[in-house]
Amino acid sequence: MTIRGSFALLAGMLAWGIFANTASAQYRTVTAADVVDLSPTISIKRYQYWPGGQLHHPPLVVPYIPHGPGPWASDLLLLDENTATQTDTPAHMMAPQNSGLPNAHYWGGLTGDKVPVWQMLGEVFRVDGRDMLDKSSAGVSPLFTVDRVKAVERTRRPIRAGDAVLYWSGYDDRYDRPLPEGKCLIIDPMAGTAPGWPAPNYDAAEYVGSRGARLMGIDSPSMGALGSSQYALPGPAGMFQNPLALESHLGHFKYGAIHTEGLMNLDKVPDGALYISLPVKHENSPTVETRAVAIVNPELAASLLKAVNGKRVVDLSVLLSMQHPVWWPGAGLGNHVFPYHLVQPVNYFDGPFGPYWVNTHIIDSRTGTHVDPPAHYGPPPGFDPARYDESVRTVLAEFEAKHGKLKPTTTTSEKIPLHHLMGPARVINVQHRVGTTDRTTWPASPAITVDDVKSHEKLYGPLKAGDVVLFHTGHTDTHFRRFERGEPDRCVKAPLDGQTEGWSAPTPEVIVYLAEKGVKHVGIDTPDMGSVNPKEAMMTHWAAVNHDVIFTEYLIGVGQLPPTGAFFIFLNPKIENNHGGPGRAIAILP
Repeated sequence: MTIRGSFALLAGMLAWGIFANTASAQYRTVTAADVVDLSPTISIKRYQYWPGGQLHHPPLVVPYIPHGPGPWASDLLLLDENTATQTDTPAHMMAPQNSGLPNAHYWGGLTGDKVPVWQMLGEVFRVDGRDMLDKSSAGVSPLFTVDRVKAVERTRRPIRAGDAVLYWSGYDDRYDRPLPEGKCLIIDPMAGTAPGWPAPNYDAAEYVGSRGARLMGIDSPSMGALGSSQYALPGPAGMFQNPLALESHLGHFKYGAIHTEGLMNLDKVPDGALYISLPVKHENSPTVETRAVAIVNPELAASLLKAVNGKRVVDLSVLLSMQHPVWWPGAGLGNHVFPYHLVQPVNYFDGPFGPYWVNTHIIDSRTGTHVDPPAHYGPPPGFDPARYDESVRTVLAEFEAKHGKLKPTTTTSEKIPLHHLMGPARVINVQHRVGTTDRTTWPASPAITVDDVKSHEKLYGPLKAGDVVLFHTGHTDTHFRRFERGEPDRCVKAPLDGQTEGWSAPTPEVIVYLAEKGVKHVGIDTPDMGSVNPKEAMMTHWAAVNHDVIFTEYLIGVGQLPPTGAFFIFLNPKIENNHGGPGRAIAILP
């Protein structure tokens, strides 16, 4: 261990008051029965996007990098923020405070990247509206009213700060179907040929916000109700008048609340469960593609909620913007994947289809903080290895001689078992590896070894099945910066080109060792789990394929976590046949 590494390890131990053989208490591991998925699969075969204004578009997943001749596959994602499960922030319907536009408000600047992560979790408080389903006239929404909300409070308890208030009718469970039947989800109600989806009116939404709740959700396509406005806008503002849908949103937003639309499976989520809704961290986006889940194990939910209510939640995700190194530039010239693009705005408040703001995104499936499912490097069934180029086939032969035949897989990101995306965090400090390569060998990455893992276990106890292992290298904390003219990108591009040392990366033997311990999820605060050396990167990723291990890459701020005791969660939008998955990583502290 270098002197720098020794001081880094000691500083971390002092910060948390943790020394050898004094591991802190941990949250329990997660099983498949402990967590419920609340998001439908995003698919071009389903009409899950917003049709209004002639500006929105369907989700497109383009498999533009296939297996062969290279070793991995990736997709190009074109995502409208208003697709399937999505988070609306106040900026979606509230113009900036000093803009002079209708509905301008203090909370008009609160976009998804500015919402504190603790606000994205809460205790489930369901408002049951199943009896309203399909009970209204065509093109009109049945309404959650103040009286209905208060009736639930009388039978359970008053709504309070820290609650996730979920409006529950079962609408999406019934109508989110493949086309052509799927028209009944959004198109038929908007066309006035079917009853509208249930949603709150302004008074109900305003009342819920007044009780202190700052997180809401609904299992309808929108929190906005269909029907005539109940509050007319006077004077010039009337030209921007939206029907009831605008009012439904504003009732929550006036309190700085956020809400999730397009949920499912609320019948499987009891009151008191932990609701988690994590939007992708796009810079300056008002409504964001999201994955929502609920932890329904009473013991685990209660212990996590104590920390959430204490705001002991930290964000571990890099910011997605066109001014940051969040996509893969490749080594040399012409080897990049599609750069991150934000189309901003698709619609804005003072446009002909106002008053609301929405963006769209064009991104590679491995942009920013993201998950690598087995299918990213693992070939599909029936794949002929002869399709790899000679250099990949050479490395594959060496890998298979050491680790066995490479397994085919169909596990794209939406097929990852949900409980594998979260669990007790074991943070392994490997900052001592930084600076240990010889400049003459660059591009090269310092190797994280099995001995590094065993050293951690000696200090903090053996790893257990269900743990999420996070390697803390410090790379993104040091090098993730906005682009500057004349300055190299030391986070991704310079290491790949050998201008600086590569980020630290685990060997394939490390992945095998972790898998044998029962670890299914490994994260790292570098752009990639693999070395900047392509051969080493292939070996590490293929080891994960053979053991059904998933990687979360490009974390930041991992040093905020103790070596043991935190709870890690990564969630990505549930996109069909996605070979990666940009998403959001957080940790709940002890």
